[in-house]
This record gives sequence, C-alpha cells and structure tokens, in this order.
Amino acid sequence: MPRNILQSSVVAFSLVVILGGCTANGGWSPGWGNVTTSNNTDHRRLPSLVVSDEPAPEVIYRRGSRDTVLAPTADSSSGMRFLPSVSSPSVETLVTRKVTELSRDLTSQQRAVEKFSDRLRTLQHKNDMLASEYYALVASAHTELQAGTTPGNPVLTETRNRAQRKLDELSQGAGHLNELATDVSGEASKAAFLQESVRATYGLSGAVKEDHARLQLLEDDVNQNIVAINRLLTSVNDEVNRRTAYLRTETLNMQTLSLAIANGELYGQNMANSLYKKATASSEKVFKGQAPAARRPLVVIRFDRANIDYRQPVYSAVSQALEKYPAAAFELVAVSPSEGNPAQMALASAEARKNGEEVLRSLMQMGLPLERVSLNAANSRDVINNEVHLYIR
Repeated sequence: MPRNILQSSVVAFSLVVILGGCTANGGWSPGWGNVTTSNNTDHRRLPSLVVSDEPAPEVIYRRGSRDTVLAPTADSSSGMRFLPSVSSPSVETLVTRKVTELSRDLTSQQRAVEKFSDRLRTLQHKNDMLASEYYALVASAHTELQAGTTPGNPVLTETRNRAQRKLDELSQGAGHLNELATDVSGEASKAAFLQESVRATYGLSGAVKEDHARLQLLEDDVNQNIVAINRLLTSVNDEVNRRTAYLRTETLNMQTLSLAIANGELYGQNMANSLYKKATASSEKVFKGQAPAARRPLVVIRFDRANIDYRQPVYSAVSQALEKYPAAAFELVAVSPSEGNPAQMALASAEARKNGEEVLRSLMQMGLPLERVSLNAANSRDVINNEVHLYIR
C-alpha cells in the first residue's frame, strides 16, 4: 500500500472515532476517557479567559440617588455574580446635587452684592453733588454777610431757602443709605447661612471624591464673598455715620444762618456744634476752681434804647466760654430797677422779663440747648434801665 494512502486512512479513522463519541446534545460519550456524561458543565474544563468582540454592558446609575444599580456581566441564570462599578466623574450623587444647588445660591448672592455696590456708588455720587451745591450756596450767603448787607435781605433769604432744600435732599439720601445698610446686613446673614450649609455638606454620606473637590472650591468662593460683603457693609456704615454727623451740624448752622440773615450780621457756626466736645477732667477742674464767687457777669446787656444790637457780642462771648469750658451752663438774669412806686416797678420787671426771653430765644437760635440755660429775674438799686446779665454756672 502506498504511503499516502496509508496516511489518509489513519486520518479518516480518527475522525470517525471522535464523532462517534459525541452525543446528540453535545456531551461526551461514556466510552471516551474519564469525562462525565452529565449535562452539567465541568468548570475545570472551561477556559480561564474568553476574548470576545461583544461590547461590555453599560453601568446604569439612578439619577438623584446615592445608590448604584449594577449591571450584570452575564445572564443571572448562568450563576455568574454581579461586578461592582467604578466611581466616575459622571456619577451624580445626592452630594452632587447639593453642591450644584449651593453654587446657584452663591451666584445669586454675588449678583446681589454687585447691585448693592452699584447702589452705594450711585448714592455717594448723588450726595457728593448735593453737598457741593449746598456748601456753595452757604458760602455765597456768608460772603454777602461778611461784606455787609441789609437785615432780612430777600436775595440772601432765597439763597438760604435753596440751601435748605439741598440739605433736605441730603437728609433723604441719608435715609436711602440706611436702607442700603439694612439690605447689606440681611445679605451678610444669608452669606453666613450659606457658609454653614457648605460645611455641613461635607458630612453627607454617598459622596465621591469629585464632590468634595467641588465643595472645597465652593467654600473658598463663599469665604471670599463674605469678605466682600463685610467690606461693603463697613463702607456703607462709614458713609451713614459721616452723612449723619454733618447733617446734624449743618442743620444747626442753618438756624444760625437764618438769624444772621434776619439781622444782617455774620455769626459763624452754630454754638451747639462745640457743645459735644469731650470735656476733660482738667478743664472741669479748672472751671470749678475758677467759678466766680462774686457773680461777675459774662455779658451785661443794657436796654437803654430800642433795637439793641447785642447778638454778635453775646455769640462771641458764649463761644469763647464754651471753648474754654465745654461743660459750662449759663444763667440769664433779667434785672429791673428797684426804685419807684409799685406800678413802675411792676412795669419795669415785666419789661425786663420780656428782654430776658428775647435773649434766651437768640441763644437757642445760635444753637445753645435750652437745658444749658436758665432764666431768672431780679431787681437792683444799681441799675437805672432794664438789663439782662449772662452768667456762667
């Protein structure tokens, strides 16, 4: 038999033996080796690695929950177990949604702070313009008074009225500043609450690393926003205090300016503006030690004729006294002659009281508070006409 015919016979015989050992259901026949013939798969014969071009199953996540729904790598009926998924930046957890919500709150608050800053700049510009116009009008009135003018000059009266309107507008601007300070204070409270919310979010479970990284950046932005709000609140409060201080001062000065225009004389600033200077212990001690026991009057006003021009000397004397003794109080004594019949003495006493009340009103217009001045009456043999004496007490 030729050699090639022999080889072909051996191959054919081998195929017949192999195919004959297989059952209809794909199992091995009992006659082939030691392999079991049951339908159960022998896992010891399975390959360690199967390479397939089929796509891997997708991992499914339930949005809005920290729980992850795992997708099986094979059919569950095959007995293969589920494989856990690996965290990914695309995972959305409860913490992810919380960080997004807090970020929106921060953005909204930053926009509110920008609007407050614009409001402050607008109010500052408007108030500065009003203050410039007001001081220009007051300076114009003072210039006319310094040069000399007639009492009750209508031009100066109109200038004073225009200045008063500007001062009223400045007072309204101070009210707007107070409203802005209230709004910024409320935003500061919201910022503190937002900061606490960010810190509390660190304690939530079910977060991935990317959530905490976003939380750290968000916390830094919240802290910077709090610094900006505090700085804005300080600026607003400083502006309110500054405006309130000079509004109080200028309101009193307008009273003195009205008196100066009515009399055609220049007095200066209102005396009440110097009453709030802090009196030192040394000045108090000097005042008490040098209080005149002989009751020497600071000013004596003799009403020996009509229309006595006493206001400028009284203003100068009281101003100098307050500069030396900021805590000083004053006493007005209406003195009338003690000679004559009872009717003459009664008329003189009534006239002296009227003059004393007039001087008291002038002092109040100059800015001296009523609680700093007392008014009394007396009679004396040393006076011929009615007089008003002003004492320091």
